[in-house]
Amino acid sequence: MPILELKNVSFGYTQNLVLENVNLKVEPGQFIGIIGVNGSGKSTLLKLILGILKPTKGEIIKDKKLNIGYVNQTTSTEEGSFPATVFEVVALGLKKRPFSYINFKDKKRVLKTLELFSLTMLKNRSFSALSGGQAQKVKIAKVLLSNPDIIVFDEPTTGIDAESEEILIEMIKHLHAMKKTIIFVSHDKETLLACDKIYKISDYTLEESHV
Repeated sequence: MPILELKNVSFGYTQNLVLENVNLKVEPGQFIGIIGVNGSGKSTLLKLILGILKPTKGEIIKDKKLNIGYVNQTTSTEEGSFPATVFEVVALGLKKRPFSYINFKDKKRVLKTLELFSLTMLKNRSFSALSGGQAQKVKIAKVLLSNPDIIVFDEPTTGIDAESEEILIEMIKHLHAMKKTIIFVSHDKETLLACDKIYKISDYTLEESHV
Protein backbone atom coordinates (compact mmCIF):
# COMPACT_ATOMS: atom_id res chain seq x y z
CA MET A 1 0.00 0.00 0.00
CA PRO A 2 1.39 3.44 -0.92
CA ILE A 3 1.79 5.86 1.98
CA LEU A 4 1.35 8.75 -0.46
CA GLU A 5 -0.37 8.82 -3.83
CA LEU A 6 -1.07 11.55 -6.38
CA LYS A 7 -3.90 10.69 -8.78
CA ASN A 8 -4.35 12.78 -11.93
CA VAL A 9 -3.16 15.90 -10.09
CA SER A 10 -3.12 19.20 -11.97
CA PHE A 11 -2.20 22.65 -10.71
CA GLY A 12 -2.05 26.11 -12.21
CA TYR A 13 -2.15 29.80 -11.36
CA THR A 14 -5.13 31.47 -13.10
CA GLN A 15 -4.40 30.75 -16.79
CA ASN A 16 -0.86 29.41 -16.26
CA LEU A 17 -0.69 25.61 -16.10
CA VAL A 18 2.20 24.24 -14.01
CA LEU A 19 1.41 20.52 -13.67
CA GLU A 20 -1.09 18.35 -15.55
CA ASN A 21 -2.40 14.85 -14.73
CA VAL A 22 0.50 13.94 -12.46
CA ASN A 23 0.42 10.41 -11.04
CA LEU A 24 2.84 9.22 -8.36
CA LYS A 25 2.86 6.39 -5.84
CA VAL A 26 5.28 6.42 -2.90
CA GLU A 27 5.75 3.06 -1.18
CA PRO A 28 7.14 2.66 2.38
CA GLY A 29 10.95 2.58 2.37
CA GLN A 30 11.21 3.75 -1.23
CA PHE A 31 13.91 6.17 -2.44
CA ILE A 32 12.38 8.31 -5.17
CA GLY A 33 14.25 10.87 -7.25
CA ILE A 34 12.58 13.75 -9.08
CA ILE A 35 14.53 15.65 -11.72
CA GLY A 36 13.73 18.65 -13.88
CA VAL A 37 15.18 21.92 -15.07
CA ASN A 38 14.60 25.13 -13.12
CA GLY A 39 11.04 26.33 -13.62
CA SER A 40 9.73 22.90 -14.63
CA GLY A 41 7.41 22.60 -11.63
CA LYS A 42 9.55 20.75 -9.06
CA SER A 43 8.86 23.26 -6.29
CA THR A 44 5.14 23.26 -7.06
CA LEU A 45 5.06 19.46 -6.87
CA LEU A 46 6.78 19.55 -3.48
CA LYS A 47 4.32 22.12 -2.17
CA LEU A 48 1.47 19.86 -3.25
CA ILE A 49 3.06 16.89 -1.49
CA LEU A 50 3.69 18.94 1.66
CA GLY A 51 0.11 20.24 1.64
CA ILE A 52 1.09 23.87 1.15
CA LEU A 53 -0.83 23.94 -2.14
CA LYS A 54 -4.07 22.17 -3.07
CA PRO A 55 -4.56 20.54 -6.49
CA THR A 56 -6.65 22.35 -9.08
CA LYS A 57 -7.79 18.90 -10.23
CA GLY A 58 -7.19 15.34 -9.04
CA GLU A 59 -6.48 14.16 -5.51
CA ILE A 60 -3.62 13.49 -3.12
CA ILE A 61 -4.19 10.45 -0.95
CA LYS A 62 -2.36 10.26 2.36
CA ASP A 63 -3.11 9.67 6.01
CA LYS A 64 -3.92 12.86 7.89
CA LYS A 65 -1.31 11.88 10.48
CA LEU A 66 1.41 11.36 7.87
CA ASN A 67 4.54 13.12 9.11
CA ILE A 68 6.57 14.59 6.24
CA GLY A 69 9.98 16.02 7.06
CA TYR A 70 11.38 18.72 4.75
CA VAL A 71 15.03 19.60 4.13
CA ASN A 72 15.49 22.69 1.97
CA GLN A 73 18.49 24.22 0.22
CA THR A 74 21.36 25.77 2.15
CA THR A 75 20.74 29.07 0.39
CA SER A 76 17.51 29.67 2.32
CA THR A 77 17.51 28.42 5.89
CA GLU A 78 14.67 29.22 8.23
CA GLU A 79 17.01 28.73 11.21
CA GLY A 80 19.49 31.35 10.03
CA SER A 81 17.21 34.25 10.89
CA PHE A 82 17.80 33.98 14.64
CA PRO A 83 20.86 33.17 16.80
CA ALA A 84 20.81 29.46 17.67
CA THR A 85 23.37 26.77 18.40
CA VAL A 86 23.52 23.48 16.51
CA PHE A 87 22.00 21.76 19.56
CA GLU A 88 19.08 24.21 19.64
CA VAL A 89 18.38 23.86 15.91
CA VAL A 90 18.36 20.05 16.06
CA ALA A 91 16.15 20.22 19.18
CA LEU A 92 13.49 21.95 17.05
CA GLY A 93 12.83 18.47 15.69
CA LEU A 94 11.20 17.68 19.03
CA LYS A 95 8.30 19.87 17.84
CA LYS A 96 8.42 22.02 20.96
CA ARG A 97 8.48 25.78 21.19
CA PRO A 98 11.89 27.24 20.28
CA PHE A 99 14.21 27.57 23.29
CA SER A 100 11.63 25.93 25.59
CA TYR A 101 12.70 23.65 28.44
CA ILE A 102 14.00 20.24 27.33
CA ASN A 103 13.82 17.41 29.84
CA PHE A 104 16.59 14.84 30.37
CA LYS A 105 15.00 12.20 28.12
CA ASP A 106 14.61 14.64 25.21
CA LYS A 107 18.13 15.96 25.71
CA LYS A 108 19.46 12.41 25.38
CA ARG A 109 17.51 12.02 22.11
CA VAL A 110 19.06 15.22 20.72
CA LEU A 111 22.57 14.21 21.79
CA LYS A 112 22.13 10.74 20.28
CA THR A 113 21.03 12.27 16.98
CA LEU A 114 23.99 14.68 17.01
CA GLU A 115 26.29 11.69 17.56
CA LEU A 116 24.67 9.79 14.68
CA PHE A 117 25.52 12.66 12.32
CA SER A 118 29.00 13.29 13.80
CA LEU A 119 27.88 16.71 15.03
CA THR A 120 28.65 16.35 18.74
CA MET A 121 31.76 18.55 18.54
CA LEU A 122 29.67 21.30 16.92
CA LYS A 123 26.73 21.24 19.35
CA ASN A 124 27.55 24.66 20.86
CA ARG A 125 28.55 26.27 17.55
CA SER A 126 26.30 28.97 16.12
CA PHE A 127 24.24 27.58 13.23
CA SER A 128 24.93 30.72 11.18
CA ALA A 129 28.69 30.02 11.42
CA LEU A 130 28.47 26.62 9.75
CA SER A 131 29.57 25.72 6.23
CA GLY A 132 26.91 24.76 3.71
CA GLY A 133 27.60 21.05 4.14
CA GLN A 134 27.52 21.27 7.93
CA ALA A 135 24.26 23.23 7.82
CA GLN A 136 22.64 20.52 5.69
CA LYS A 137 23.75 17.81 8.15
CA VAL A 138 22.19 19.79 11.00
CA LYS A 139 18.90 20.23 9.12
CA ILE A 140 18.75 16.53 8.28
CA ALA A 141 19.42 15.69 11.95
CA LYS A 142 16.59 18.02 13.01
CA VAL A 143 14.16 16.40 10.58
CA LEU A 144 15.18 12.86 11.57
CA LEU A 145 14.58 13.67 15.24
CA SER A 146 10.89 14.26 14.44
CA ASN A 147 10.69 10.63 13.19
CA PRO A 148 9.08 11.46 9.82
CA ASP A 149 7.27 8.92 7.66
CA ILE A 150 8.72 10.58 4.55
CA ILE A 151 11.78 12.83 4.22
CA VAL A 152 11.67 15.30 1.32
CA PHE A 153 14.99 16.75 0.14
CA ASP A 154 14.66 19.87 -2.01
CA GLU A 155 17.90 20.27 -4.00
CA PRO A 156 20.00 19.63 -0.84
CA THR A 157 23.34 19.71 -2.69
CA THR A 158 22.86 23.29 -3.92
CA GLY A 159 25.39 25.67 -2.41
CA ILE A 160 27.79 23.08 -0.99
CA ASP A 161 31.24 21.96 -2.14
CA ALA A 162 31.98 18.62 -3.84
CA GLU A 163 33.35 16.94 -0.70
CA SER A 164 30.31 17.97 1.37
CA GLU A 165 28.03 16.81 -1.44
CA GLU A 166 29.62 13.36 -1.40
CA ILE A 167 29.19 13.11 2.38
CA LEU A 168 25.59 14.29 2.09
CA ILE A 169 24.71 11.69 -0.57
CA GLU A 170 26.26 8.93 1.55
CA MET A 171 24.21 10.14 4.53
CA ILE A 172 21.00 9.99 2.51
CA LYS A 173 21.92 6.47 1.33
CA HIS A 174 22.36 5.54 5.00
CA LEU A 175 18.87 6.88 5.78
CA HIS A 176 17.53 4.74 2.93
CA ALA A 177 19.30 1.71 4.41
CA MET A 178 17.44 2.50 7.66
CA LYS A 179 14.20 1.95 5.67
CA LYS A 180 13.35 5.65 5.60
CA THR A 181 11.07 6.76 2.76
CA ILE A 182 12.82 9.48 0.77
CA ILE A 183 11.83 11.90 -2.00
CA PHE A 184 14.93 13.58 -3.44
CA VAL A 185 14.49 16.52 -5.81
CA SER A 186 17.41 17.65 -7.95
CA HIS A 187 18.36 19.16 -11.30
CA ASP A 188 21.52 17.01 -11.37
CA LYS A 189 21.03 13.38 -12.47
CA GLU A 190 24.38 12.35 -10.92
CA THR A 191 22.96 12.87 -7.42
CA LEU A 192 20.04 10.51 -8.13
CA LEU A 193 21.93 7.36 -9.12
CA ALA A 194 21.12 5.57 -5.83
CA CYS A 195 17.35 6.07 -6.19
CA ASP A 196 14.95 3.15 -6.59
CA LYS A 197 12.94 5.12 -9.13
CA ILE A 198 13.54 8.43 -10.91
CA TYR A 199 10.81 10.66 -12.32
CA LYS A 200 11.32 13.60 -14.66
CA ILE A 201 9.13 16.71 -14.79
CA SER A 202 8.83 18.06 -18.32
CA ASP A 203 6.05 19.80 -20.26
CA TYR A 204 3.78 19.90 -17.18
CA THR A 205 3.90 16.11 -16.73
CA LEU A 206 5.74 13.61 -14.53
CA GLU A 207 7.12 10.48 -16.21
CA GLU A 208 9.38 7.70 -14.98
CA SER A 209 12.89 8.25 -16.28
CA HIS A 210 15.98 6.08 -16.76
CA VAL A 211 18.68 8.74 -16.59
